[in-house]
Amino acid sequence: MKNKILLFSSLVLLLISIVLTVSVYASPATKVIKWRMQTLWDPGSPESRLQERFVSRVKELTGGRLELTLFPPGGLVPTMEKFDAVSKGVFELMNSYAGYWIGKVPELAFTASVPCGFTDAWQYEVWFWEKGGIKLERETWGKHNMYYIAPTIYEQEPMHSKVPIRSLADIKGKKGRFVGMAAPVMAKLGVGVVSLPTADVFPSLEKGVIDFADRGGLAANWAVGLQDVTKYILLPGFHQPTSVIFYAANMDAWKALPEDLKAILEAACREASAILFTHIHAENIKALDKFKKHGIEVIYLSEADVTKAREVAITVWEEYGAKSPMAKKVLESQKEYMRLLGLIK
Repeated sequence: MKNKILLFSSLVLLLISIVLTVSVYASPATKVIKWRMQTLWDPGSPESRLQERFVSRVKELTGGRLELTLFPPGGLVPTMEKFDAVSKGVFELMNSYAGYWIGKVPELAFTASVPCGFTDAWQYEVWFWEKGGIKLERETWGKHNMYYIAPTIYEQEPMHSKVPIRSLADIKGKKGRFVGMAAPVMAKLGVGVVSLPTADVFPSLEKGVIDFADRGGLAANWAVGLQDVTKYILLPGFHQPTSVIFYAANMDAWKALPEDLKAILEAACREASAILFTHIHAENIKALDKFKKHGIEVIYLSEADVTKAREVAITVWEEYGAKSPMAKKVLESQKEYMRLLGLIK
């Protein structure tokens, strides 16, 4: 069923793109609109290359009427400052992870990643597009002068460690990098949590600032060299079993776009999500083999430990759900769908 859903989604997005391409090239070109976009990913990583592809795709689909200039992490503002920068119109578009700003907007905790929550990317995809998630998300970001265009959803993130962690008991007292709702969950499990931007994970592991970390998918982590600063991979990534990156635009810039360019940009973002999921899934399988051949030990937590972690995670869900009326609304919507999936009672 999962494969059928992904295949169907990919075909639909392909058809949308073909139709949009034909309609754009059938129209006379008008003035060129130029936007700046800061991404989350380190230059040279698989995800960064996919953002380069996204930029090219937008130019292609719009017949050159919308040009995006891509900036790396920190290229315009520090990663943690992107929320305010896009809200104020410092630049027009960001590709990022909402978990960085759950202290500012608690409901974002549920639309970045839910620890021990959705177990597969397609479940999150369905919640966003069929269970009302996208409407709730756009309402949230609209309050901060931004338009949430679309999520890009992929699978679990592992933990990379300098020390062996063979059970939940072994993480107590360790220093670990986590963001989003994973941070308070790991703190309750006894971790000394350090919140860092993605680009700071490698140097922090290298210098011994932290003992272990989550950072991204296996392929991205291989690309930036985590195999050279860690010795172990911990699976499953219960703290972040599925991950949501997103595209959000300054609201004023969004409203100024012609209607056809809005539609094209939304379609391009959804296409990017399908490409990200399938490409990263394939690359992660190859990357895991590379890590093993490099001498990295892969440790799998027991189901009993994952169950213990889930019990803690659910208490954190409820804490964040109580932080605002919208957070409660988003949590209840997700829990309703999780019950249908049999993930919770």
